[in-house]
Amino acid sequence: MLAIIWRQLKKNWLMILGWGLGLGVLGYYLFDIYETLFVENANIEQLIGAFPDELMAFFGHTGDLFTPTSFLSLEFFSYMPILLGILAVSTASSLISKKEEDGTLEIILAQPISRSVVFWSKLLVLLVSIVLILVLTWSGFALGMGQGTTFDFTLWEIGRPFISLFAILLVFLSLSLFLSMVLSSSGAAGLVAGFLLVISYFVSSLANIDDGLEGMNRFSPLKYYQSGEAINGLNGQNLLILFGISFIFILVAWLIFIKRDLRFGGSGGFRLVFPRKGEKPVK
Repeated sequence: MLAIIWRQLKKNWLMILGWGLGLGVLGYYLFDIYETLFVENANIEQLIGAFPDELMAFFGHTGDLFTPTSFLSLEFFSYMPILLGILAVSTASSLISKKEEDGTLEIILAQPISRSVVFWSKLLVLLVSIVLILVLTWSGFALGMGQGTTFDFTLWEIGRPFISLFAILLVFLSLSLFLSMVLSSSGAAGLVAGFLLVISYFVSSLANIDDGLEGMNRFSPLKYYQSGEAINGLNGQNLLILFGISFIFILVAWLIFIKRDLRFGGSGGFRLVFPRKGEKPVK
């Protein structure tokens, strides 16, 4: 198991550094941008104030945009579920099924190693990679906050939104992993999971404008994402909902993987591949 974990981490290091450092640099400069535009130049407030309230509400901001918390929400945390969600969905959909399609998973399982070890070790590496990306991004925020005088957040307070962000990423990561177990190809799984991610984002955003969508919004995972508002405190119930959904998807994906036959080369389309009743998996 350790060999699989170490090998996969070495393959992911470029992705971790690229995303983590890139977002960290963005976070670092956000604090300077805030002080330059909103503190030293009051004219920007008049410019932003000209935008319709509905536009601001679409991004989840109905209060004072010029507070540090609202600024970070709008300029960073509001679109991170989409940006990092696409990364999580694409990597999770190919985590195992891609190995089936290119025939390498059969070679791995020919060794004295169980399916469960392969599943959990690969999933653990992906989760660690996502956490490391968020830690590097948080580090950029911490450095940028230390350069200014406007923000008086503690390191823990600025880290709270990243916990909420990880929770929402985990939902779509686990959904994509589950879909890769029941759809006939990694491409189909990534496409469906990505589509659901985008739909969830728009439903939750439009629900801030149209109260009639609130009924539908209750089923959107992004309703329970706190964005930058988590700086003021995490909602434990929302976190439990997101982690609970993720746990169910991961557990079901694992059970399907250890029960069904391996697939070879993919077959395209959206055909379901649940194990048949009484069917034993091919070792």
